[in-house]
Amino acid sequence: SAASDVYKRQLYKYALHSLLLLVSPLILAGVIGFGLGSVKHGVALIFPFMFLRKFSGGYHAKKLHTCIMGSGFLLFLCIMVSMHMQCDWKLAIATVIASVSLIAFSPIDSENRRLDTDEKRTYKKTTVFFVILFGLLDIALFLLGKYIYTICFSVGILLTAGLQVPCIVKKMCKSTKNGL
Repeated sequence: SAASDVYKRQLYKYALHSLLLLVSPLILAGVIGFGLGSVKHGVALIFPFMFLRKFSGGYHAKKLHTCIMGSGFLLFLCIMVSMHMQCDWKLAIATVIASVSLIAFSPIDSENRRLDTDEKRTYKKTTVFFVILFGLLDIALFLLGKYIYTICFSVGILLTAGLQVPCIVKKMCKSTKNGL
């Protein structure tokens, strides 16, 4: 029937849109990494970010072009930093702080999509799981001497936590204003 065809078309359109949203950070990071001479830095950095960001939430741009430009710029900076960063105790401490922050403040829902109580509980558990998983992978990579990947995973975790900071600050400012 015509209604069934319209429904199928909408379903395929939604599936394609969801797939594009899923792979676009990977493609963007790969392209920027390629432009900077290291696809592996881009892909390794975006890998933990993609999983953590989906469930932890944080700042979202209001317009698509702002999102793409801002994401591209942030990825460019993060890949550059990861290519010139040392794998040392300062990075380890920063990663632990970012991980604790992600666990403490996640999930942060966006103005575009509010989470209900059950979703918040599920997203929190999922974020904790992925923070622990990527933390353990980070340690394993370090112990295996894969310092490039250790750095990239840490920067991906730091980026995810960093994108929560504007929302956390905004929330604290609101609660301080309301408390006066």
